[in-house]
Amino acid sequence: MVAQRVAVTGIGMVTPLGKSPNEVLRRIQAGDTAAAGPTGFEPNAFACPVCSRVADFEPQRYTSEAKLVRLMNRDAQLAVAAARLALQDAGVRLGTTHQPEEVALFGATGLAGLPLGEVTPLIKASAGLDGEFDAGRFGRDGLKAVSPILSFKILGNMPLCFVSINEGIQGPNGVYAPWEGQGAQAVVAGIRALGSGDARCALVGGCDVKTHELAFASLEQQGLFRAWREKPGASARVPASSSPAGVTGKGGATGVIPGEGAAFLVLESASDAEARGAHIYAQIGGYSLRTHGGRTARSEVRAEVVRRLDIPSELGAVVSAANGDELWGQEERRILKAAGISAPVTVCPKKYAGDLFAAAAVLQVALGALLTGQCRKGVLANCFGHGSEQGAFLLDPP
Repeated sequence: MVAQRVAVTGIGMVTPLGKSPNEVLRRIQAGDTAAAGPTGFEPNAFACPVCSRVADFEPQRYTSEAKLVRLMNRDAQLAVAAARLALQDAGVRLGTTHQPEEVALFGATGLAGLPLGEVTPLIKASAGLDGEFDAGRFGRDGLKAVSPILSFKILGNMPLCFVSINEGIQGPNGVYAPWEGQGAQAVVAGIRALGSGDARCALVGGCDVKTHELAFASLEQQGLFRAWREKPGASARVPASSSPAGVTGKGGATGVIPGEGAAFLVLESASDAEARGAHIYAQIGGYSLRTHGGRTARSEVRAEVVRRLDIPSELGAVVSAANGDELWGQEERRILKAAGISAPVTVCPKKYAGDLFAAAAVLQVALGALLTGQCRKGVLANCFGHGSEQGAFLLDPP
């Protein structure tokens, strides 16, 4: 449980299904999918044929200085936008409602953050006559072949750095990478900063872009596209209701849909939020984190995460971590059934908005906060992912 009442007072998101939180939730509930063929490269070399991209995005609208945009990769641009939207939604104005050092910033970022075209000159110039990497050529020719601002775009901490610069945040901070569970860690870090008195307000979030060729190669290498290679059969059958309409691979297979986007939350103590008259979406009723490691199966870790929560007998909704890989969905349903958990509403963001990976957990919690307003009951947001960290949050009505 949470030692003090922590309120969600601001939500900001930039997703393939839109930027308005309520509209994103509505589209997910309606079964709208953002999945489409990737742009900029042919997906034929990969098992996964689709991804979910953010459309009509103008990063200049969300920056204090337009020249900052050219220093950012797409991850950072999305993060800066979602962070500003969350602060605006909460009515938090640094220097007015809060001092810069009173606001904490914690976030999760992904890896492989650049399209292949941006690093191709470096790769070509650093290759020896045999095609292998040559350290001498890298130092002599490779670094000269790319823009000096490349370092701003490849470091994992830069998206959060740009958020801090853009908003003037000077409080406690931390960066986590690269999977869904690390986004859950960022949320917990914000809760703990409030509880310890290190911050009056915590901006927590995540950003990721998995819609370009290098990201696809990384996901393929790590086995995340396995399900796309399997035809539905006795061991991996996909019910019609489990897959977005028309999103299937060879033989009707489905799997994880790589996405891009960012989501941020503003967290405050409920007493502070009430004192300044802020709108409260929900309160954090509890959270559970556990790291997968050793011989313990990931499914056992997820089951333990759920068991550790003090979940009420009547939930209003579950924000599911299931994606297009139906085996994941089956596992989650078994875990909930074993724990005696049921709810009249289940939403599956990853199936329709795509898996936002480092941003997925914060999006799950954000949608859970919105759902408490719809059902006026507790909502369970499962933040299960591909990495070692697994988490879940219980959200209560304000």
